[in-house]
Amino acid sequence: MGVQGRGERLWFLDWLRVLAVFGVFVFHTLRPFDDGDWHVKNAQTSEGISMAIAFLGLWGLAFFFMISGAASWLALRWRSGLAFLRERALRLLVPFVVAYVLLSPLQYFIEQHHKGRSSQSFFGDVRTFFGDLAGDAPLWLRDTYHLWFLIYLIQFAVLGLPLFLLFRGRVDWLARICQRRGSILLLAVPLIPIHLLLLAAPGPDHGWGEFVFFFDFFVVGFVVMSDERLTAAVRRDAVPGLIVGITAFVVGVLTGIIDFLDGWWPDPGYSWAYLWYSPLITIAVWGWLVAVLGFGMRAPAFQRPLPTPLARAAMPYFIVHQPIILAIAYYVVRWDTGIGAKYAVLLPTAFALSAVLAWLLSVLPGISTLFGVKRVGSGGTPFVNRSKADE
Repeated sequence: MGVQGRGERLWFLDWLRVLAVFGVFVFHTLRPFDDGDWHVKNAQTSEGISMAIAFLGLWGLAFFFMISGAASWLALRWRSGLAFLRERALRLLVPFVVAYVLLSPLQYFIEQHHKGRSSQSFFGDVRTFFGDLAGDAPLWLRDTYHLWFLIYLIQFAVLGLPLFLLFRGRVDWLARICQRRGSILLLAVPLIPIHLLLLAAPGPDHGWGEFVFFFDFFVVGFVVMSDERLTAAVRRDAVPGLIVGITAFVVGVLTGIIDFLDGWWPDPGYSWAYLWYSPLITIAVWGWLVAVLGFGMRAPAFQRPLPTPLARAAMPYFIVHQPIILAIAYYVVRWDTGIGAKYAVLLPTAFALSAVLAWLLSVLPGISTLFGVKRVGSGGTPFVNRSKADE
């Protein structure tokens, strides 16, 4: 049975979106303690945390983009293309501009002082920050910090719209292919050569290779929601997806993918090792995405409405969480104690402060709109009302 029958509300998408935001929060609280470079770093790092970062980084952000693609399908059910872009601008572009102006200078100040690259006052660093904002494509701005995600989504909405309008009502052939058990996992096959070609292309952080990688899963999110047979296939194949995701990740770890990622991401390039790991990454990511989305469709708890305060605070929480993490970590990493004790302070403190601030931003009249809070009715969740013309 599909998940989008007549009048059925797709509550699970809201729950998964909130879980994705929380996953990004956890990911960022771990970053001071892994082996990679980040804005604030602890002197001591952890191989175990580095492995957790590799695991979460492989599929977590891709899942976030896939859920956003699925939400785009919902938005286009009752909007024209122009109305869709207008809504995306209100929900993404406005909060990005507000957050970039207000929060990126703060993160810049924290990073510059933590790494000893500046001794200026806060306002001195603010002037430096705004003195030159030009950055490399596809972000176009420098020092966007976690807001690169919103820049991607804004561009994905514009680039994806023609594809969405093209795909709408034209995926019958794909739905028929995916009728057999496990067949939805084959959607990774056409993505493998694309990622193999582009992921190793030289460029800045969050460059074109990564842009295409996440755009692919954004489009896939739209496609799998656009036909009941495809959503049913994802729901059916949650367990095979989990098996594929775990197997691919374990194989990657056993063959040295952690060391490969540590040495490759800062300086991408083609190699024999890359020819092995790139397809493995695509297969692992798609397996995990099918598993999490499929189990989300099945979970009884996710078939109930998301509490309205939680739904409204999701976007503000995403916007404010990283500056709060950096501000707390700036002091915590200086303590003369172990990683465990530092993390035991960082995680709950950052979570509580982010939650309180996000809630305040979500309820303040006028301010909430600036931080991407959608004006909704009771329940706050879109639903599907399929007419016969939509079949």
